[in-house]
Amino acid sequence: MSMTRTRAGHLLVPTHRAEGWTAMTPEEHAATHRDRVPAQSRLHVSDTVVARVAAYHACRVPGVLRLRPNLAQSMTGIASRLFAPRDGEHRISTDGVTAVVEGGRAEISVSVITRWGCNCRDLAEQIQHQVAGQVQSYTGLPATVSVTIIDVDYRS
Repeated sequence: MSMTRTRAGHLLVPTHRAEGWTAMTPEEHAATHRDRVPAQSRLHVSDTVVARVAAYHACRVPGVLRLRPNLAQSMTGIASRLFAPRDGEHRISTDGVTAVVEGGRAEISVSVITRWGCNCRDLAEQIQHQVAGQVQSYTGLPATVSVTIIDVDYRS
């Protein structure tokens, strides 16, 4: 809706009347349109949600055998297996992925093991593209993805 200010500071607002415009103060305008304006809402996506989405999609890139957890994730994994959730719910593991959401962006680090003969540069680019795209699709957050190829499995 287009609005223009008068010299007195009033807003000229289009109406459905024959004259087509009416002048009102900004406060009057806000009061008459309060029910039409959606309430301000904030969405916060946790680091864990971003890490789960990233882990799920990184594992599905051809050439990725598995993700490799760091030491802290390994210890957390042992504890979670000992003290499994009582609700019986299965959760996507975040092992091998760390994510930090800050300033409306996601910084993601993925550590993978690949198979022998796979081009590591191409694999890293595919993971970056897939993970960044899916994280943005799921959460609306632009993502920067760094990939570390931890190991190559020659037996697979």
